[in-house]
Amino acid sequence: MTPRAPEARPGLVVLIAFVVTLSGRFTLERVGLDVPIVNDVRVPLFLVLILSLVLEAYHVGSRPVEGGQALLGILALIGYQALSVLWVPPGAVTGPMLGDLLAITGLLVVYFNLAAWDRDRVTATTLKLFHATAWIYFLAAASGRGHQANGRWAALGGGPNVFIRIMILGMITSLYLYLRSGEKVIWLAPIPAFLFGAIASGSRGGIVALAVTITVALLAIRPRIDVERIAKPLALVVVLGTILAITAGPSIAGYVQSRFVEATLGQGYASSRDVLFQMALGIFLQRPILGTGLNGFYTVTNLGFGERYVHNLPLSIAAEGGAVGLALLVVAWIGLWRAYVAVPPAERSLEARIAAYCGIFIGAASLFSGDYYDARLMWILLLLAAVRPAPVPVLAR
Repeated sequence: MTPRAPEARPGLVVLIAFVVTLSGRFTLERVGLDVPIVNDVRVPLFLVLILSLVLEAYHVGSRPVEGGQALLGILALIGYQALSVLWVPPGAVTGPMLGDLLAITGLLVVYFNLAAWDRDRVTATTLKLFHATAWIYFLAAASGRGHQANGRWAALGGGPNVFIRIMILGMITSLYLYLRSGEKVIWLAPIPAFLFGAIASGSRGGIVALAVTITVALLAIRPRIDVERIAKPLALVVVLGTILAITAGPSIAGYVQSRFVEATLGQGYASSRDVLFQMALGIFLQRPILGTGLNGFYTVTNLGFGERYVHNLPLSIAAEGGAVGLALLVVAWIGLWRAYVAVPPAERSLEARIAAYCGIFIGAASLFSGDYYDARLMWILLLLAAVRPAPVPVLAR
């Protein structure tokens, strides 16, 4: 009998997809260049991504997939948001946001195909890339590069709210590598550093999102405390955290005191989020069915460049998409949830579980910062948790 050729597996395309996803809206203008069409680096990057996916997967053919309905729910929401340009207020600029929605759609289609090909391998590679990225961001910020004028940590052109997302994803992927390696405690060592970076970012919403994610995880797994099992890793994290706090803590102590204690607890400072939320709710109540259309919030409020969006995903969709948009958002989330729980708990892979918790964290963080495109990681990670290759039936010989 002729031996079967080894099955093709996704490789370089996963790295390219990660780079495209992480690059955000980087433009050549930031480095002093002005090249028509490709100023938005997503254009050439997407071309490379699609070409690499075609080159790697052309010989694989179509593959049966489970959980595919989860993608349809997300695409229905995005399609409706794009359609809402038909009723935007006069003067609304919708081109850039339509480009964002198109980019999200492209990424979702790519990751859907990758998940159908080899979900756990793709997810494992993606989680490792997030871990490596967290180290790069942390070291860049620790060296003093990218800090804001008020002392908040950031790195590589992203703001503090982007920075904390990478730090928390670094913490979650540290736990993933710890479990995947057979509980080698060395993989827990980065957690204190990433937590330090998260606090130094000054992102209060990110810290709350971390607390939400931990609560959801504890409620989901209801762990039984095994003192002997957790004693060694817990001691390592505590010791390293203490050393880091003693050596580097004074450098951010004053900043943490002023932002978290005095401004937040003492003065109730919310970075104008309360005002934005009230405005979005007011717009929703005025146009409760269809909303004000894509980018309508910015057009109606006219708050200036600094406040272009609501910084809350559901409220943003409510203001610009109305009750129809909110219903589609709920449908998209329910579709992802149903596809995920369709797999019995005992059969869920570690990769699927970790991707789900990462997606939940990004979703919780999207309640406090970011716009539609900043929520792309939530959709991608939840899609990787929900979509999987269908079992290949065993043919009778």
